[in-house]
Amino acid sequence: MKKLVYLLLALMMGFSAFAQKKEVKAAEKALKKGDIELAQENIQKACELKDNADAKTKARIYFTKAKIAEAQGDLETAVKMFVKVKDFEKENGFTKYSGDAEKELMTLGNQLLKRVSAANDAKNFAEAEKNMKLVYLISPNDDNLYILGVLQLYNNNFEEAYKNFKQLYDKGYTGVKTQYLLTDTKTGQTVAAPDEKTMKIMAKTDQYTNPRVEKTESKRAELVANMLYALSKMGKDDEAFQLAKKAEAEDPNNVSLIVGEANYYLKKNDHKNFVQTMERAFQLDPQPQYAYNIGFGYYSMKDYDNARKWFKKALELKPDYKDAVLALSLVELAPEKELVEKINNSLSSPKKYEAYMEELKAVYRKALPYLEKYHELEPNDEKNIRTLKKIYTQLGMRDKANEMKALLKRM
Repeated sequence: MKKLVYLLLALMMGFSAFAQKKEVKAAEKALKKGDIELAQENIQKACELKDNADAKTKARIYFTKAKIAEAQGDLETAVKMFVKVKDFEKENGFTKYSGDAEKELMTLGNQLLKRVSAANDAKNFAEAEKNMKLVYLISPNDDNLYILGVLQLYNNNFEEAYKNFKQLYDKGYTGVKTQYLLTDTKTGQTVAAPDEKTMKIMAKTDQYTNPRVEKTESKRAELVANMLYALSKMGKDDEAFQLAKKAEAEDPNNVSLIVGEANYYLKKNDHKNFVQTMERAFQLDPQPQYAYNIGFGYYSMKDYDNARKWFKKALELKPDYKDAVLALSLVELAPEKELVEKINNSLSSPKKYEAYMEELKAVYRKALPYLEKYHELEPNDEKNIRTLKKIYTQLGMRDKANEMKALLKRM
């Protein structure tokens, strides 16, 4: 009885295998004719029977399914199935369809890269990320993983971006490439050879000169900056600070890392360390933005002399720096509140009242050039116009005050 059961099972499996091959063949035939719907129908039937198939038939099913998906424009399924063909055949020790699958993947990879570029240009970062994931599936190298991480950053997918960046960071990824370059003697343009041997051969001809080997710039600092940004967006400030300190130890003159550390102090309202750290950044890279940030730190600590000095430095570097102009007006107006209180408390003492009023006018005179400069740069800033109107009135500059009054009416 048992022998009969086994015999029947064997016969069933044989019929099943025959049916699978028949369905796969029918799917292949329909695909060649361009009947995608029929091809899909037949391959689906083959998939339903594939558990009893031998390894080569399974590989054939996967390959045909990939070809159908490709014909349908479903590149995601096509890529996954072609990759599955390669992995499956490798696991089972044969390569019947792997070569063709590899060729198809290279073609699909180029199509996907074009889609990534187009989506990125259109700022459709979700689509760009989706397609880059498939590129990485086809070619899982570090450069593709880095590009994927950047696109995930653009798409606000901070956790995945950080995970991929950290994988690269832990591996010591720099992105540095060796380039074999020559100069075209006719055009004067730089051309690249695929390797050193080819470069030397090309250099022996009259068409090329100046063979040289160069290294591309390291992406290590950019990688860390991206990690810090992702951590910051995830609210993991302490983790970001530790990473910045660790990376800074490797590269102590990296300005972006120093600024990252300074931003951590700023978030913690530690203005003293913020200022000290930003001054280090400014020494290495004297940018007007850094000077302004240092001034802001001192202003927050009510150290108005140093705030003034740094805001002026920012203006020296960038004369039309609106924020620095406005900041200088605020520095000069800092004593205003206290003086107004003293004036209000001195109504019974005309002598004190007059003295405080003169002090207040002196404050206004110092602030006025910056307020006027800011008005030139931002003529529609209503708050600034109101401040100018008030100060012109206090200083007896009626024509100017009326001018500001008219501007406010037109707003």
